[in-house]
Amino acid sequence: MNKFNKFAAAAAAFALAAATTSCGAPEAITFGKGSQTALTVDGYDVPAGVFIYNEMYAYNTAKYELYAKNGTMPTLDDVKNATIKSMDASEWIQDQATEACRNYVANEKEFEKIGGELSAEDKAKVKDILASSASDTSLSENGVGEESIRKIVENSYKADAVFEHYYGLGAEKGCSEDELKEYYQDKTTRVKYFAISFLDENGEKYGADETRKLNNMIDDYVKEINAEATNEKKLKKIDECEEEYNEYVEKRTQEAAEKAAKEAGQTVSTTTTTTTTTDKNETTTTTTTDPYANEVTITKYTTTTVDPEADSETTTTTTTPEQAAAQKAQKDYNEYVFNDLDYYKAVKYQYDDDTVYIVIRADIKERMTEDDLWSKENIDSLISERYYSDFQDMMKKIAEGYSIKKNNSAYKRYSPFSLELETKTN
Repeated sequence: MNKFNKFAAAAAAFALAAATTSCGAPEAITFGKGSQTALTVDGYDVPAGVFIYNEMYAYNTAKYELYAKNGTMPTLDDVKNATIKSMDASEWIQDQATEACRNYVANEKEFEKIGGELSAEDKAKVKDILASSASDTSLSENGVGEESIRKIVENSYKADAVFEHYYGLGAEKGCSEDELKEYYQDKTTRVKYFAISFLDENGEKYGADETRKLNNMIDDYVKEINAEATNEKKLKKIDECEEEYNEYVEKRTQEAAEKAAKEAGQTVSTTTTTTTTTDKNETTTTTTTDPYANEVTITKYTTTTVDPEADSETTTTTTTPEQAAAQKAQKDYNEYVFNDLDYYKAVKYQYDDDTVYIVIRADIKERMTEDDLWSKENIDSLISERYYSDFQDMMKKIAEGYSIKKNNSAYKRYSPFSLELETKTN
Protein backbone atom coordinates (compact mmCIF):
# COMPACT_ATOMS: atom_id res chain seq x y z
CA MET A 1 0.00 0.00 0.00
CA ASN A 2 2.66 2.51 0.96
CA LYS A 3 4.67 4.28 -1.69
CA PHE A 4 8.05 3.93 -0.01
CA ASN A 5 8.08 0.33 1.03
CA LYS A 6 6.58 -1.37 -2.02
CA PHE A 7 9.41 -2.87 -4.08
CA ALA A 8 11.95 -1.00 -1.93
CA ALA A 9 14.13 -4.05 -1.51
CA ALA A 10 14.03 -4.94 -5.19
CA ALA A 11 14.73 -1.38 -6.31
CA ALA A 12 17.70 -1.19 -3.99
CA ALA A 13 18.97 -4.54 -5.25
CA PHE A 14 18.92 -3.36 -8.85
CA ALA A 15 20.61 -0.08 -7.91
CA LEU A 16 23.30 -1.99 -6.09
CA ALA A 17 23.75 -4.34 -9.01
CA ALA A 18 24.58 -1.39 -11.26
CA ALA A 19 27.26 -0.26 -8.81
CA THR A 20 28.78 -3.63 -7.99
CA THR A 21 28.99 -5.61 -11.21
CA SER A 22 32.62 -6.46 -11.82
CA CYS A 23 34.51 -7.44 -14.92
CA GLY A 24 36.38 -10.20 -13.15
CA ALA A 25 34.02 -12.05 -10.83
CA PRO A 26 35.44 -12.30 -7.30
CA GLU A 27 35.22 -15.44 -5.28
CA ALA A 28 31.77 -15.61 -3.69
CA ILE A 29 31.55 -15.18 0.05
CA THR A 30 30.74 -18.37 1.90
CA PHE A 31 29.32 -18.66 5.39
CA GLY A 32 31.04 -20.62 8.10
CA LYS A 33 29.03 -22.32 10.80
CA GLY A 34 29.81 -19.51 13.23
CA SER A 35 28.76 -16.70 10.88
CA GLN A 36 25.56 -17.90 9.22
CA THR A 37 23.60 -15.71 11.62
CA ALA A 38 24.78 -12.09 11.76
CA LEU A 39 22.75 -11.03 14.76
CA THR A 40 19.80 -12.07 16.89
CA VAL A 41 17.00 -9.54 17.42
CA ASP A 42 14.57 -10.33 20.23
CA GLY A 43 15.25 -14.02 19.77
CA TYR A 44 14.95 -13.88 15.95
CA ASP A 45 18.07 -15.00 14.06
CA VAL A 46 18.86 -12.66 11.17
CA PRO A 47 20.67 -14.48 8.34
CA ALA A 48 24.05 -13.15 7.29
CA GLY A 49 22.77 -12.56 3.75
CA VAL A 50 20.09 -10.16 5.00
CA PHE A 51 22.66 -8.29 7.07
CA ILE A 52 25.12 -8.04 4.16
CA TYR A 53 22.37 -6.78 1.88
CA ASN A 54 21.61 -4.00 4.37
CA GLU A 55 25.32 -3.16 4.59
CA MET A 56 25.43 -2.76 0.82
CA TYR A 57 22.31 -0.63 0.90
CA ALA A 58 23.82 1.52 3.67
CA TYR A 59 27.03 1.91 1.66
CA ASN A 60 25.05 3.29 -1.27
CA THR A 61 23.24 5.63 1.11
CA ALA A 62 26.56 6.88 2.47
CA LYS A 63 27.86 7.32 -1.05
CA TYR A 64 24.95 9.48 -2.14
CA GLU A 65 24.94 11.50 1.07
CA LEU A 66 28.54 12.42 0.34
CA TYR A 67 27.60 13.20 -3.24
CA ALA A 68 24.81 15.53 -2.05
CA LYS A 69 27.23 17.20 0.34
CA ASN A 70 30.21 17.66 -1.98
CA GLY A 71 28.67 17.70 -5.45
CA THR A 72 30.96 15.00 -6.80
CA MET A 73 30.50 11.23 -6.77
CA PRO A 74 32.86 9.80 -4.15
CA THR A 75 35.18 6.89 -4.79
CA LEU A 76 35.23 3.82 -2.59
CA ASP A 77 38.22 5.25 -0.72
CA ASP A 78 36.38 8.56 -0.25
CA VAL A 79 33.53 6.73 1.44
CA LYS A 80 35.87 4.52 3.43
CA ASN A 81 37.73 7.51 4.85
CA ALA A 82 34.62 9.64 5.48
CA THR A 83 33.11 10.55 8.83
CA ILE A 84 29.33 10.37 8.95
CA LYS A 85 27.46 11.72 11.95
CA SER A 86 30.61 11.56 14.05
CA MET A 87 31.26 7.91 13.12
CA ASP A 88 33.77 6.46 10.71
CA ALA A 89 32.11 5.10 7.58
CA SER A 90 32.52 1.43 8.45
CA GLU A 91 30.92 1.91 11.87
CA TRP A 92 28.11 4.02 10.43
CA ILE A 93 27.34 1.48 7.69
CA GLN A 94 27.18 -1.41 10.15
CA ASP A 95 25.09 0.68 12.52
CA GLN A 96 22.61 1.40 9.72
CA ALA A 97 22.56 -2.26 8.69
CA THR A 98 21.89 -3.29 12.29
CA GLU A 99 18.94 -0.90 12.56
CA ALA A 100 17.61 -2.12 9.21
CA CYS A 101 17.76 -5.69 10.48
CA ARG A 102 15.94 -4.69 13.64
CA ASN A 103 13.22 -3.07 11.51
CA TYR A 104 13.15 -6.21 9.37
CA VAL A 105 12.44 -8.29 12.48
CA ALA A 106 9.76 -5.84 13.60
CA ASN A 107 7.96 -6.38 10.28
CA GLU A 108 8.26 -10.14 10.61
CA LYS A 109 7.02 -10.27 14.20
CA GLU A 110 4.17 -7.81 13.69
CA PHE A 111 3.05 -9.66 10.57
CA GLU A 112 2.93 -12.87 12.59
CA LYS A 113 1.10 -11.07 15.42
CA ILE A 114 -1.75 -9.94 13.15
CA GLY A 115 -2.01 -13.41 11.61
CA GLY A 116 -0.88 -12.09 8.27
CA GLU A 117 -0.56 -14.18 5.14
CA LEU A 118 0.83 -13.06 1.80
CA SER A 119 -1.73 -13.10 -0.97
CA ALA A 120 -1.31 -15.16 -4.10
CA GLU A 121 -0.77 -11.92 -5.99
CA ASP A 122 2.00 -10.84 -3.62
CA LYS A 123 3.68 -14.24 -3.86
CA ALA A 124 3.57 -14.04 -7.64
CA LYS A 125 5.19 -10.58 -7.56
CA VAL A 126 7.91 -11.84 -5.24
CA LYS A 127 8.55 -14.70 -7.66
CA ASP A 128 8.78 -12.27 -10.57
CA ILE A 129 11.29 -10.11 -8.70
CA LEU A 130 13.45 -13.13 -7.92
CA ALA A 131 13.33 -14.20 -11.56
CA SER A 132 14.31 -10.69 -12.69
CA SER A 133 17.32 -10.63 -10.38
CA ALA A 134 18.48 -14.16 -11.20
CA SER A 135 20.94 -13.00 -13.85
CA ASP A 136 22.62 -10.58 -11.45
CA THR A 137 25.60 -12.00 -9.63
CA SER A 138 26.57 -8.87 -7.72
CA LEU A 139 24.60 -9.76 -4.60
CA SER A 140 25.36 -13.47 -4.63
CA GLU A 141 29.08 -12.72 -4.97
CA ASN A 142 28.82 -10.89 -1.68
CA GLY A 143 26.97 -13.73 0.00
CA VAL A 144 23.41 -12.50 -0.58
CA GLY A 145 21.75 -15.53 -2.12
CA GLU A 146 18.28 -16.05 -3.55
CA GLU A 147 16.84 -17.10 -0.20
CA SER A 148 18.03 -13.88 1.43
CA ILE A 149 16.64 -11.77 -1.41
CA ARG A 150 13.33 -13.62 -1.12
CA LYS A 151 13.19 -12.90 2.61
CA ILE A 152 13.94 -9.21 2.03
CA VAL A 153 11.35 -8.77 -0.71
CA GLU A 154 8.71 -10.72 1.20
CA ASN A 155 9.45 -8.56 4.23
CA SER A 156 8.49 -5.45 2.29
CA TYR A 157 5.12 -7.00 1.41
CA LYS A 158 4.63 -8.05 5.02
CA ALA A 159 5.24 -4.45 6.06
CA ASP A 160 2.54 -3.38 3.58
CA ALA A 161 0.13 -5.87 5.12
CA VAL A 162 0.89 -4.58 8.65
CA PHE A 163 0.39 -1.01 7.45
CA GLU A 164 -3.00 -1.86 5.93
CA HIS A 165 -4.03 -3.77 9.06
CA TYR A 166 -3.49 -0.75 11.30
CA TYR A 167 -4.02 2.20 8.94
CA GLY A 168 -6.31 0.98 6.15
CA LEU A 169 -9.84 2.31 5.70
CA GLY A 170 -11.81 1.66 8.87
CA ALA A 171 -8.75 0.19 10.62
CA GLU A 172 -7.76 0.78 14.24
CA LYS A 173 -5.46 3.73 13.56
CA GLY A 174 -6.84 4.78 10.18
CA CYS A 175 -10.00 6.60 9.15
CA SER A 176 -13.30 6.09 7.37
CA GLU A 177 -13.66 6.67 3.64
CA ASP A 178 -15.71 9.82 4.30
CA GLU A 179 -12.93 11.18 6.51
CA LEU A 180 -10.37 10.39 3.81
CA LYS A 181 -12.50 12.20 1.24
CA GLU A 182 -12.66 15.23 3.51
CA TYR A 183 -8.88 15.12 3.89
CA TYR A 184 -8.44 14.99 0.11
CA GLN A 185 -10.97 17.74 -0.60
CA ASP A 186 -9.31 20.05 1.91
CA LYS A 187 -5.88 19.74 0.31
CA THR A 188 -6.73 19.38 -3.39
CA THR A 189 -8.60 21.44 -5.93
CA ARG A 190 -8.95 21.55 -9.70
CA VAL A 191 -8.48 24.50 -12.01
CA LYS A 192 -8.38 25.42 -15.63
CA TYR A 193 -6.11 28.27 -16.65
CA PHE A 194 -3.99 29.62 -19.43
CA ALA A 195 -1.19 32.13 -19.36
CA ILE A 196 -0.96 35.35 -21.34
CA SER A 197 2.55 36.68 -21.71
CA PHE A 198 3.46 40.36 -22.00
CA LEU A 199 6.83 39.49 -23.52
CA ASP A 200 7.51 39.18 -27.23
CA GLU A 201 9.32 36.34 -28.98
CA ASN A 202 12.65 37.92 -27.99
CA GLY A 203 11.76 38.14 -24.32
CA GLU A 204 11.24 41.91 -24.48
CA LYS A 205 8.25 43.67 -22.93
CA TYR A 206 5.58 44.79 -25.37
CA GLY A 207 4.97 48.47 -25.96
CA ALA A 208 1.97 50.38 -24.66
CA ASP A 209 -0.30 49.59 -27.63
CA GLU A 210 0.17 45.81 -27.51
CA THR A 211 -0.02 45.81 -23.70
CA ARG A 212 -3.34 47.68 -23.86
CA LYS A 213 -4.64 45.26 -26.48
CA LEU A 214 -3.69 42.22 -24.39
CA ASN A 215 -5.34 43.66 -21.29
CA ASN A 216 -8.53 44.30 -23.25
CA MET A 217 -8.45 40.72 -24.56
CA ILE A 218 -8.05 39.41 -21.02
CA ASP A 219 -11.00 41.44 -19.75
CA ASP A 220 -13.13 40.26 -22.66
CA TYR A 221 -12.19 36.61 -22.07
CA VAL A 222 -13.11 36.83 -18.40
CA LYS A 223 -16.48 38.39 -19.25
CA GLU A 224 -17.20 35.79 -21.93
CA ILE A 225 -16.45 32.90 -19.60
CA ASN A 226 -18.51 34.24 -16.72
CA ALA A 227 -21.42 35.05 -19.05
CA GLU A 228 -21.98 31.35 -19.73
CA ALA A 229 -25.12 29.93 -18.12
CA THR A 230 -23.70 26.73 -16.62
CA ASN A 231 -20.49 25.62 -14.94
CA GLU A 232 -19.89 23.06 -17.68
CA LYS A 233 -20.14 25.74 -20.35
CA LYS A 234 -17.76 27.99 -18.44
CA LEU A 235 -15.16 25.23 -18.37
CA LYS A 236 -15.63 24.69 -22.09
CA LYS A 237 -15.48 28.42 -22.80
CA ILE A 238 -12.09 28.87 -21.19
CA ASP A 239 -10.73 26.27 -23.62
CA GLU A 240 -12.19 28.23 -26.53
CA CYS A 241 -10.65 31.45 -25.23
CA GLU A 242 -7.25 29.79 -24.90
CA GLU A 243 -7.50 28.46 -28.44
CA GLU A 244 -8.40 31.94 -29.72
CA TYR A 245 -5.47 33.47 -27.85
CA ASN A 246 -3.03 30.87 -29.21
CA GLU A 247 -4.20 31.62 -32.74
CA TYR A 248 -3.63 35.32 -32.09
CA VAL A 249 -0.10 34.64 -30.78
CA GLU A 250 0.69 32.46 -33.79
CA LYS A 251 -0.51 35.12 -36.20
CA ARG A 252 1.36 37.88 -34.35
CA THR A 253 4.57 35.81 -34.32
CA GLN A 254 4.29 35.11 -38.04
CA GLU A 255 3.71 38.79 -38.83
CA ALA A 256 6.74 39.76 -36.74
CA ALA A 257 8.89 37.19 -38.55
CA GLU A 258 7.71 38.47 -41.95
CA LYS A 259 8.43 42.04 -40.96
CA ALA A 260 11.91 41.14 -39.77
CA ALA A 261 12.60 39.23 -42.98
CA LYS A 262 11.54 42.16 -45.15
CA GLU A 263 13.70 44.56 -43.19
CA ALA A 264 16.63 42.19 -43.71
CA GLY A 265 15.95 42.01 -47.43
CA GLN A 266 14.98 38.36 -47.31
CA THR A 267 12.29 36.61 -49.32
CA VAL A 268 9.12 36.15 -47.30
CA SER A 269 7.35 32.80 -47.62
CA THR A 270 3.65 32.69 -46.85
CA THR A 271 1.94 29.64 -45.44
CA THR A 272 -1.26 28.75 -47.29
CA THR A 273 -3.99 26.82 -45.54
CA THR A 274 -6.16 24.53 -47.67
CA THR A 275 -9.47 22.99 -46.73
CA THR A 276 -10.07 19.34 -47.52
CA THR A 277 -13.61 18.04 -47.96
CA THR A 278 -14.63 14.43 -47.56
CA ASP A 279 -17.24 12.40 -49.36
CA LYS A 280 -20.51 12.66 -47.42
CA ASN A 281 -20.87 8.89 -47.69
CA GLU A 282 -17.45 8.25 -46.19
CA THR A 283 -17.47 6.66 -42.75
CA THR A 284 -15.69 8.70 -40.10
CA THR A 285 -14.46 7.64 -36.69
CA THR A 286 -15.37 9.85 -33.73
CA THR A 287 -12.83 10.04 -30.92
CA THR A 288 -14.17 10.73 -27.46
CA THR A 289 -12.12 13.49 -25.88
CA ASP A 290 -11.21 13.65 -22.23
CA PRO A 291 -13.38 16.39 -20.67
CA TYR A 292 -10.66 17.03 -18.09
CA ALA A 293 -7.71 17.05 -20.47
CA ASN A 294 -6.94 20.74 -19.92
CA GLU A 295 -7.50 20.68 -16.17
CA VAL A 296 -4.90 20.42 -13.46
CA THR A 297 -5.25 19.43 -9.83
CA ILE A 298 -3.42 21.56 -7.29
CA THR A 299 -2.28 20.51 -3.85
CA LYS A 300 -2.40 23.06 -1.04
CA TYR A 301 0.98 24.26 0.16
CA THR A 302 1.77 23.16 3.70
CA THR A 303 4.44 24.24 6.14
CA THR A 304 7.25 21.70 6.36
CA THR A 305 9.31 21.11 9.48
CA VAL A 306 13.00 20.39 9.67
CA ASP A 307 13.92 16.84 10.60
CA PRO A 308 15.68 17.10 13.98
CA GLU A 309 17.70 13.99 13.10
CA ALA A 310 18.85 15.35 9.76
CA ASP A 311 22.60 15.37 9.20
CA SER A 312 23.82 18.85 10.13
CA GLU A 313 26.71 18.39 7.72
CA THR A 314 24.40 18.25 4.71
CA THR A 315 24.80 21.30 2.52
CA THR A 316 21.94 23.74 2.01
CA THR A 317 20.86 24.41 -1.55
CA THR A 318 21.51 28.00 -2.60
CA THR A 319 18.53 29.74 -4.14
CA THR A 320 19.11 32.45 -6.74
CA PRO A 321 16.99 35.64 -6.70
CA GLU A 322 15.23 34.44 -9.84
CA GLN A 323 14.41 31.07 -8.27
CA ALA A 324 13.23 32.75 -5.09
CA ALA A 325 10.93 35.05 -7.09
CA ALA A 326 9.52 32.08 -9.03
CA GLN A 327 8.91 30.14 -5.80
CA LYS A 328 7.15 33.13 -4.26
CA ALA A 329 4.96 33.56 -7.33
CA GLN A 330 3.95 29.90 -7.21
CA LYS A 331 3.24 30.04 -3.47
CA ASP A 332 1.19 33.23 -3.79
CA TYR A 333 -0.82 31.69 -6.62
CA ASN A 334 -1.44 28.51 -4.62
CA GLU A 335 -2.67 30.49 -1.62
CA TYR A 336 -4.90 32.64 -3.81
CA VAL A 337 -6.53 29.63 -5.44
CA PHE A 338 -7.32 27.95 -2.12
CA ASN A 339 -8.16 31.00 -0.03
CA ASP A 340 -9.63 33.63 -2.35
CA LEU A 341 -10.78 32.12 -5.63
CA ASP A 342 -14.50 31.34 -5.82
CA TYR A 343 -15.77 28.25 -7.59
CA TYR A 344 -16.68 28.66 -11.26
CA LYS A 345 -15.80 32.34 -11.47
CA ALA A 346 -13.12 33.16 -14.00
CA VAL A 347 -10.64 35.83 -12.93
CA LYS A 348 -7.62 37.69 -14.17
CA TYR A 349 -4.64 36.83 -11.95
CA GLN A 350 -1.30 38.64 -12.15
CA TYR A 351 1.11 35.72 -11.76
CA ASP A 352 4.31 37.73 -12.10
CA ASP A 353 5.50 40.95 -13.74
CA ASP A 354 5.25 39.49 -17.22
CA THR A 355 2.44 36.94 -17.00
CA VAL A 356 -1.29 37.02 -16.39
CA TYR A 357 -3.39 33.92 -15.80
CA ILE A 358 -7.02 33.54 -16.72
CA VAL A 359 -8.08 30.95 -14.20
CA ILE A 360 -11.27 29.26 -13.08
CA ARG A 361 -11.63 26.91 -10.12
CA ALA A 362 -13.88 23.85 -10.23
CA ASP A 363 -15.27 21.58 -7.53
CA ILE A 364 -13.00 18.60 -6.89
CA LYS A 365 -15.92 16.51 -5.58
CA GLU A 366 -17.37 16.23 -9.08
CA ARG A 367 -14.38 14.15 -10.16
CA MET A 368 -14.18 11.89 -7.13
CA THR A 369 -15.47 8.76 -8.85
CA GLU A 370 -14.05 5.24 -9.10
CA ASP A 371 -12.98 5.70 -12.70
CA ASP A 372 -11.36 9.08 -12.09
CA LEU A 373 -9.80 10.65 -8.99
CA TRP A 374 -11.27 8.22 -6.45
CA SER A 375 -9.78 5.04 -7.83
CA LYS A 376 -8.40 2.34 -5.54
CA GLU A 377 -4.86 3.31 -6.49
CA ASN A 378 -5.46 6.93 -5.48
CA ILE A 379 -7.16 5.90 -2.24
CA ASP A 380 -4.19 3.69 -1.35
CA SER A 381 -1.80 6.51 -2.18
CA LEU A 382 -3.73 8.94 0.01
CA ILE A 383 -3.76 6.56 2.96
CA SER A 384 -0.01 6.15 2.57
CA GLU A 385 0.50 9.90 2.32
CA ARG A 386 -1.59 10.54 5.42
CA TYR A 387 -0.43 7.72 7.68
CA TYR A 388 2.87 6.26 6.54
CA SER A 389 4.91 8.56 8.77
CA ASP A 390 2.79 7.48 11.73
CA PHE A 391 3.32 3.86 10.73
CA GLN A 392 7.07 4.36 10.61
CA ASP A 393 6.99 5.89 14.08
CA MET A 394 4.93 2.96 15.38
CA MET A 395 7.28 0.37 13.90
CA LYS A 396 10.34 2.28 15.10
CA LYS A 397 8.99 2.26 18.64
CA ILE A 398 8.33 -1.48 18.40
CA ALA A 399 11.81 -2.15 17.01
CA GLU A 400 13.50 -0.02 19.65
CA GLY A 401 12.03 -2.30 22.28
CA TYR A 402 13.91 -5.29 20.89
CA SER A 403 17.19 -6.49 22.34
CA ILE A 404 20.07 -7.05 19.93
CA LYS A 405 22.82 -9.64 20.24
CA LYS A 406 25.50 -9.20 17.62
CA ASN A 407 27.55 -12.08 16.31
CA ASN A 408 30.96 -10.40 16.56
CA SER A 409 32.52 -13.03 14.33
CA ALA A 410 30.03 -12.21 11.55
CA TYR A 411 30.36 -8.44 11.99
CA LYS A 412 34.12 -8.77 11.66
CA ARG A 413 34.03 -11.15 8.72
CA TYR A 414 31.43 -9.10 6.82
CA SER A 415 32.83 -5.65 7.54
CA PRO A 416 31.60 -3.31 4.77
CA PHE A 417 34.89 -2.69 3.01
CA SER A 418 35.70 -6.35 2.77
CA LEU A 419 32.76 -6.63 0.36
CA GLU A 420 32.83 -6.01 -3.40
CA LEU A 421 31.22 -2.56 -3.43
CA GLU A 422 32.46 -0.99 -6.66
CA THR A 423 33.06 -1.88 -10.28
CA LYS A 424 36.38 -3.51 -11.05
CA THR A 425 38.35 -2.67 -14.15
CA ASN A 426 40.31 -5.17 -16.22
